[in-house]
Amino acid sequence: MDQQQTPLYTALKRHDAIHPFSFHVPGHKYGTVFPIEAKNDYKQLLKLDATELSGLDDLHQPESVIAEAQSLAAKLYNVEETFFLVNGSTAGNLAMIFAVCGEKKKVIVQRNCHKSVMHALQLVGAAPIFLPPELDEDVRVASYVAYETVKKALELHQDAAALVLTNPNYYGMAVDLTEVVNIAHRYRIPVLVDEAHGAHFIIGEPFPKTAIACGADVVVQSAHKTLPAMTMGSYLHVNSSLIDKEKLKYFLQVFQSSSPSYPIMASLDLARSYLARLTKGDVENILKQIQRLKDALDEIEGIAVVHSQHPLIKTDLLKITVQTRSKLSGYELQQRLEQEGVFAELADPFNVLLVYPLAAIDHLEEVIEKLKRAFRGLSYSEELLNSFRSFSFLASANPISYKELETLPKKVVNLEKAEGFIAAETITPYPPGVPLLFIGESISKEHIEQIKQLKYHARFQGGKFLSSNQIEVYVPVK
Repeated sequence: MDQQQTPLYTALKRHDAIHPFSFHVPGHKYGTVFPIEAKNDYKQLLKLDATELSGLDDLHQPESVIAEAQSLAAKLYNVEETFFLVNGSTAGNLAMIFAVCGEKKKVIVQRNCHKSVMHALQLVGAAPIFLPPELDEDVRVASYVAYETVKKALELHQDAAALVLTNPNYYGMAVDLTEVVNIAHRYRIPVLVDEAHGAHFIIGEPFPKTAIACGADVVVQSAHKTLPAMTMGSYLHVNSSLIDKEKLKYFLQVFQSSSPSYPIMASLDLARSYLARLTKGDVENILKQIQRLKDALDEIEGIAVVHSQHPLIKTDLLKITVQTRSKLSGYELQQRLEQEGVFAELADPFNVLLVYPLAAIDHLEEVIEKLKRAFRGLSYSEELLNSFRSFSFLASANPISYKELETLPKKVVNLEKAEGFIAAETITPYPPGVPLLFIGESISKEHIEQIKQLKYHARFQGGKFLSSNQIEVYVPVK
């Protein structure tokens, strides 16, 4: 199959070329009906914003151009089947978990997972067994789950419906999952991997090994995170005899819009073609620029470019972690960048994360000058590094099932007095979208300390009472 082809995008351009008159949805009628102040900004894109018309296929019953586009992606990624996702990796995570899990079924889950994984477990009523990740000493964030930890969990829970892993983490830290996948398959347990940040890993060296090559059964990737795809555009790849594909297809329809965005789908088609056409020379140019940027940052006092030194971890080179070596937190470093018009992916107490594009940047030296101005005047200090404590996700199982929780009354308590209660709300720093505390978890002293440490700096989703230093909990019925 010719990876330069873009069947869906080409079909949309062909449709636009006939100057169609619309007596169908959407209501903007190819951009002819649109607020005048924004018409010029949207007009070209809206010409491609069609619907399930003759020649444009149907995402939920693909037979022509969408089927061809998905087949090209499957061929590139070397999988049995690839599905386009228009509701982000969230939809893929929900669908893959619902396809293999049921109410009260055990699911072994890496605890530092995205909130969409947690939501899927809650909705399906599963019995999660959470595995604690290792805490990386260099980047100071949770990373991967050790092989021995996974092995022990599989031995104890051989009846688990699935093993759900996140690889890489948000900071691009990945491990080779081959051994973990092999041991799970010995027990006929499917391995589902949220590889949201690794859609480009099929490039191979020097990038981490994709979970697809490690033998994972289902792999979900956010194409929009590192490939030139529109926001929410993602892929779900299947390579398994342990997965009921028809059930998976059903849940993809359940969790995705019945009116999928054609611009998003076309961007997935184009992103796949872009990735396939990248040459070794292209990649080398990108890597040279990344090294130039890192070298420039290393010359600035008060910060350091860090990556994990753990022998099992390979860091995605597109992810550049800048760590404080001053009295400023990662959040304050991020604010300085924004004052210079440079916007980072995220900040945490120690770090600012930059995500480099999968392309050479024009005017890189100008960008470097902005970074130098942003960090000017910093002086070396380890005071902040020693004052904040990194959060370590502990092993746990929900003490009460999700179904039982629905029957319990709730109350609001002072955060300082919440230890030992069962959380009735999810508190998620966003980004990265990994719940610090999830509904059904027993609240620990460490949870409380972390929430207090972050609440004045991080953006939270959930925690509606945190502004008054309170949290919602369940009240046990005696």
